Amino acid sequence: MTISNITNTNKFDFTDTMFVSQEYYDNLDDKRRAHAGDILYSVVGSFGIPVFVNEEQKFVFQRHIAILRPDPQKIVSEFLYYTMLSRDFYMKADAVALGAAQRTVSLTALRCMEIEVPSYEVQRRIVNILKPYDDLIENNQRQIRLLEEAAQRLYKEWFVDLRFPGYEDCKVVDGVPEGWKRDDIDTIVSLLNGYAFKSGDFNDEGRYKIVTIKNVQDGVFDGKNVNRMFEVPTKMPDHCKLSEGDILLSLTGNVGRVCLVYGDDYLLNQRVAKIESNYTAYVYSLFRNNNMFVEMNNLANGAAQQNLSPIRLGKMKILIPCIELIEEYERVVRPIIDKILLINKQNECVKQIRDRFLSKLMNREIEV
Repeated sequence: MTISNITNTNKFDFTDTMFVSQEYYDNLDDKRRAHAGDILYSVVGSFGIPVFVNEEQKFVFQRHIAILRPDPQKIVSEFLYYTMLSRDFYMKADAVALGAAQRTVSLTALRCMEIEVPSYEVQRRIVNILKPYDDLIENNQRQIRLLEEAAQRLYKEWFVDLRFPGYEDCKVVDGVPEGWKRDDIDTIVSLLNGYAFKSGDFNDEGRYKIVTIKNVQDGVFDGKNVNRMFEVPTKMPDHCKLSEGDILLSLTGNVGRVCLVYGDDYLLNQRVAKIESNYTAYVYSLFRNNNMFVEMNNLANGAAQQNLSPIRLGKMKILIPCIELIEEYERVVRPIIDKILLINKQNECVKQIRDRFLSKLMNREIEV
């Protein structure tokens, strides 16, 4: 597991991960194996992200992630997790982080960070107040996954397995269904690059939020961990001002990740592309399909770090269905996409409410 496998809801996502042998795992010291009740905490680069391990599961994690094993006689594990999730704890970590290009919180500094630990009973009450919000967020995430799976199943059935409505009576011409054609992908989409913002213009109090590679996760938009700025640069293209429902594609590093934007005042940084099309549901499903993901990674160049060129991607040949079938897919799947966006927005509201409670509880502004 790497930092990229941590979602914006502080959960694990193992859908895109690497593997080690059973022998490697068996030879690990127990303190390097995560157990239920442990907390994993990112300490390099995107530092300050805690994850609570709520069940026994065999996995390993990179050195950029620290493991904390709370003493159950002194502290409730979930309470420590919520403490580390709080803004105050993040600011403490930010104050001790070292380095410029890739900031790091050392284990020594992490061990020396002081926290307030109320009585065991108060800890448990705080956990009982906050946990229902996390449960609701997780339930919503499950709904989103089911909706995504439904859209992908239909896409595969119609456009990969070619079992679309009326396929039994459809003629095949030159090896493809009649009305279909093999053509460049940019005949149905526009791939638009982000803008090269100046880091000197960033300000934590700014209105506008800068979307970078790290915010484009696999089917998940992370609108939280962003830099900000007060004003939109005058030379920035209009397409870099993002709207709800825009489709984003990562072009560097973890190439081929696709997500939908939700929320306001986001600006698109370079090395992320916006995918524009008149057929949003179809194009989103096309780029989320595993076959397309493989093709994009094969197209990417660069040994140390993969880079995907929007120009080369636009010239990739794909089998494009007839417009009538694409429009029918839009009719069926567009409501699914809208539901995904709605639930994501609801989740964001729940997280904001939870975080406000979290801050007040940790600062003793609310009696428990």
